This record gives sequence, structure tokens and C-alpha cells, in this order.
Amino acid sequence: MKTSNFKTTLLNALAISVLSFPSCKDDEEVVIPRTIVEEYTATINLTQLVDGADFRMNTTDYPYENAMRQKFKVTKLQYLISDITFSKDDATTVTDPGYHYVDLTNAASLSYTLATKIPAGTYSSIGFTFGFDQTDNVTGEYQDLNTIGWNWPAMLGGGYHFLRLEGGYLDSTNTPAEFKSHMGTARDNSTTPPTFEVNHFDVTLANSNVSVSTNFSFDIEMNIEEWYANPITWDFNVWNAPIMPIFGAQKALNTNGSSVFTFKK
Repeated sequence: MKTSNFKTTLLNALAISVLSFPSCKDDEEVVIPRTIVEEYTATINLTQLVDGADFRMNTTDYPYENAMRQKFKVTKLQYLISDITFSKDDATTVTDPGYHYVDLTNAASLSYTLATKIPAGTYSSIGFTFGFDQTDNVTGEYQDLNTIGWNWPAMLGGGYHFLRLEGGYLDSTNTPAEFKSHMGTARDNSTTPPTFEVNHFDVTLANSNVSVSTNFSFDIEMNIEEWYANPITWDFNVWNAPIMPIFGAQKALNTNGSSVFTFKK
């Protein structure tokens, strides 16, 4: 093999070179200093707000309003983030390739310690992927997510859910009704056969500059009302349950997702 021949030739050449030079016992040894960059542990706290106030789930009343002033409450909130990325001004990045599933009924899931250590330095921003990108959103790939039924139906494009946000609202007759804002791959039925669009989105958190010199933590805040407000006004009477097969609803969640998350040190 070429690799083996090259390696043998190189070793022979090195041996000849060593024999060709006289011993220099009296010469001082040259030591090249090695720069060691310290690395630190990052922990993320996942917090939830509605209109700047702490979020309350499973209320008996309907304490929240969307942009259409429709009153609603939340009974389930689960979501997935991946590829937490720290970026510097010179465009270098450090990415943790893992993912994290959040379920508000499990307090332990509200804290996420990255497996990747973050080198000391100043970072201009922190970002992440909401859900899985096209490369990672592979049906059946993650046993822990399969076990909890986080899969997205094959007929709708497969892969996994990115979001389950469920609850109740008061409809146009002031009658209680339910909504299920489930987000994943978007199926477009306007084509024959139907086509599928990846529906994750990437977030760069505003004002998320950090200087890393020790183990550290920060919050990623989900502002729940933004799913239903900005820039697309969400009408619960139109998009309630189910919305998984509805292309427009899936793309609306994707579009509104850009304003959902904020950073807090």
C-alpha cells in the first residue's frame, strides 16, 4: 500500500539523518513553551415566562392572552434544543453536538450541563438549534426519544417533534376548547405528491456575550406568548387541534420562534 511504502521510506530517511549528524551533548536543549488553554463547564437553565412574569401551568383559570386577546392556559410544555454554540468575533465557534429534551413536569430537565468544555475566552454570542437540523432529524435514531414517544409521524415527514405546547382557550363563544401546538417537519399538501420542509430554526441569542474564566451558567428564557404573537398573529379558533398536518400552522410556529427566546446571565 502507498501509505506503508511512504512510511518505510520516511523512517529510513530519518535514521540516515540521525546517523549523519555528530552528537551535541554540550548543546543546550531548546524547549518550546506550550500554551495551555483552560476549559470550563457550562450549565444552562431553561426558564419560561409569559409577558415577563413567571409561567404557571395547569391553572384552573385562563390567565394568559395571545395577540388576538384570546384567553388561554397551558397544560403541557415539552421541547427540544440541540447544538449549543459559542461564537467569537473572529468567527471561530465552539459547539456542543448534543441535544436536550425539556419537560416541565420533570424539574431535572430544566437544567442542562454541556458535555463539551468551553475554552477560556470572550464570546460575542451564544446560539442553538430549536429541534433537530436536517442532518440530525433521523427517524428512530435516538432511543431515549423513541421511548417517550417523541417521534414525528412518518406520513408527515418523520423524524422527531420539536415542540409540544398544549392547553385550553376560550373560543369565539367563550366556550372552553383545547389547542395542541405540536411542531416538527412541515408537510406541504399543495404539491403532488406532497413535499416536506425541514422546520427547525437556529437562534442567536441577543446580548449573550460572555467572558469564560471559570465554570458558569446562564438562562435561556422561553417567552411563551411569542409563539402566538410575533410576527404572525395566531388565531386559536383556526389553528387549535390538531395542527401537525397543517403546513401554514407549522411554518407560523417556525416564523414566530425567532422572537421566543431570550438570554439572561
